[in-house]
Amino acid sequence: MSKILIVDDEPTIVELLEEHLRSEGYDTAHAYSGEEALQALGKNVPDLVILDLMLPGMDGYEVCRLMQQDPRLNHIPVIMLTARSAVPNKVLGYQRGADDYVLKPFDPEELSVRVRAQLHHLYHDTVAELTGLPGAQAIEDTIRKTTADHDNPWAIIYVDVANATAYNEAYTFIEGDELIKVAGEALTEAVKEAGNHNDFVGHMGGDKFVVVTRPEHVEGITSQAQSLFAEHSQELYSPTDRHQGYMVTMNHQGLLSHVKLCSLDFDVISSEDE
Repeated sequence: MSKILIVDDEPTIVELLEEHLRSEGYDTAHAYSGEEALQALGKNVPDLVILDLMLPGMDGYEVCRLMQQDPRLNHIPVIMLTARSAVPNKVLGYQRGADDYVLKPFDPEELSVRVRAQLHHLYHDTVAELTGLPGAQAIEDTIRKTTADHDNPWAIIYVDVANATAYNEAYTFIEGDELIKVAGEALTEAVKEAGNHNDFVGHMGGDKFVVVTRPEHVEGITSQAQSLFAEHSQELYSPTDRHQGYMVTMNHQGLLSHVKLCSLDFDVISSEDE
């Protein structure tokens, strides 16, 4: 039974959604603020989050952003719920990691269709369309199988492309997709060169990847992947940005800021940590 976390500060909407989703066989939990949502996510990871944009205190954008930074949460589909219809708000929601966007007032049946679609993508897509690498379900299966084997040491490398959002803002989403492809290719090549044939590379979606390997291969893989990515991504920047070593973007206050060129960030857990 899939579990859905509903985050909205309006109790009537929470009650409506819980009643409707439970009637369709889902297990539900709820939170009335961004802070409560993060606490709930820390205690019991759901399969999907329905997240209101306008929350008291921490808003939906920030909750989404923090989820994307957490390796335990960044694979969870997020359907953002809001009364706002302006395109810039939708774009910002997608940039923070939202997977879909539903406007209030909403049709519960339409929302159900979107919920089923996101859960289908999460559990049945075995290949990531953009990179051709194994997708979320394959990653989950590989991690479960690897960590259950107590006789062999293992390491899981969670990878994300640092400053990918800034890159999309400075360039285009099409060029951003090319950047993600380069990251996937760099990781795949690094595993071939510094790992072995049993190692695994998967694409969770967006700018998130996972490598499953052995502890002794981590340093070689991460070092080689970083070097390959830095080399092959150079052509995706303008000559000016390449020369300066940073991108120029505009923040939400309309002020220009300098952001470093993209790189790979690694977060490693292994059997040696246990």
